[in-house]
Amino acid sequence: MRNDRTEAKGRAGAEEKYMRKRSGRGMKSRGVGGIVVMTALVLAAVSLFAGTAMGQDSLSAQEIEAYYQEKERALVAQAREFLNKEGFADSGVMLTRILDADGSREYTLTVHHGKIDRMCMEDRELLMAELEKMVFEDEDCNFKHEFFINQ
Repeated sequence: MRNDRTEAKGRAGAEEKYMRKRSGRGMKSRGVGGIVVMTALVLAAVSLFAGTAMGQDSLSAQEIEAYYQEKERALVAQAREFLNKEGFADSGVMLTRILDADGSREYTLTVHHGKIDRMCMEDRELLMAELEKMVFEDEDCNFKHEFFINQ
């Protein structure tokens, strides 16, 4: 009976020594491989982060464009509403923009209506003075207003 226990202890001890050696060897071999894997993971994380940051820049540009488009629509709607109240229903209202390389914007609001064509210069100037108040505040935007006179 004693031999069975001693033999079992001997096998358990041998297995334990083997497992320690094996795990020790594994750690050594994993050390180099682990560095490679860790480096690959770090590079993947950096690439993902850089891609996300670049995507946010693009998204910001899209958000900026959406902001200006909403402001432009509101300005045209405001001009049409004003002209309708002043008796110039169905006026042609066109807003054009020029986007400069530095990001600044040049807007021209052009208005056309047959009644405006037939107005005296003084009345046109008064109407223009009211239209020129219609801008949206932005330091990078300049506005010009004009009538399209068809004569």
